[in-house]
Amino acid sequence: MRALLVLAVALASACRGPSPEGPSAACTRVRAERVVEGTPLCEDAWTCGRPPGGKFDRVGLHRLAPCDAPADAPVLLYLPGMHMNGELPIADPRHDLRLFLAVRGVRTWGLDYRTHAVPATATPEELETLSRWTSDVFRDDAAWAAAFVRAADGRLDHVAGFSHGAAIAYDLAARRVVPNATLVILDGALPAPREVQPGGPAIDVAGGRLSFTARRTLMDAVIANPDGPSPLAGFPSAGEALGSVLYAAPSFGGRGGLANTRDDVSDPRVLAQLLRSYDRWWPRAAATSTAPAPPAEPVPVLAFASGRLGPAWGERVRTSAEAFGKGRATVIELPAYGHLDVLVARDAARDVFAPVRDWITPPP
Repeated sequence: MRALLVLAVALASACRGPSPEGPSAACTRVRAERVVEGTPLCEDAWTCGRPPGGKFDRVGLHRLAPCDAPADAPVLLYLPGMHMNGELPIADPRHDLRLFLAVRGVRTWGLDYRTHAVPATATPEELETLSRWTSDVFRDDAAWAAAFVRAADGRLDHVAGFSHGAAIAYDLAARRVVPNATLVILDGALPAPREVQPGGPAIDVAGGRLSFTARRTLMDAVIANPDGPSPLAGFPSAGEALGSVLYAAPSFGGRGGLANTRDDVSDPRVLAQLLRSYDRWWPRAAATSTAPAPPAEPVPVLAFASGRLGPAWGERVRTSAEAFGKGRATVIELPAYGHLDVLVARDAARDVFAPVRDWITPPP
């Protein structure tokens, strides 16, 4: 299962497989190849400037596809959640949707939001840039990314979104940015009014319970050895500490809403790998947004709802999917799953990834 990097990343280095140019933009590109489950996968990564051209006004796109993928292979764009990015921190297709799909013939893309360009050590003056990054900026970046994918691969068949990325996916569908594309909604819903705590222009991923340094130290300890010493006092192991922090996360209602660690739904090391990859800063100006109106024509939707966030959340996921699907929505409930479990659970390949594969590549 472990991915093997077989060709060092080099700027514009040769790689088999599709390599058309994207739309005109100030971009740099790196290429590489890895082998996963015996399948050679070609990786391309672009970093592109975006208006108004400031220090952090750039986004990234990551394409992962079989090196011998035919021209008619399905194409999927993945939009991550808040503080997340399009990189691939987990090298096991059992715990990463894009790896799972790429091994099975799908051309997958992931988006780095502008926040990925902001270093964790950014100064208060540098973070002022985030004050103008509203939800509309992220939606426009996603629309630009969709156009880039279509120009590069000649098609875009499916848009997937996790959490906040699902709201952006719905916005793309509402604006008919990608006509005829289906939506894969991973524990997300149309945005609803919410209260945002006052503060500076940037929200720290560490929240109020841990400092950013303490959070990173905990993730590193769990990745090294979940059974090893805990960097947080009062816990017998690093894995127990992470499990307690995630299970009780108040912004997700506690009781496993963020991750159902008490039932061991996800491997703690895999959870730590995912969380370690998060970007530190998210603009407070983009913490809320307005729900887009569904288009007149139905948009096929496959949605997944985590059960540990409670019945009200499941109903929001379902209502959103049905508003856009208009009779062409399929909603799969995952009663034991927390929010992050939808991405990396021990059984995610069976419960989430395989249904997505069947949805986007139906049998003949």
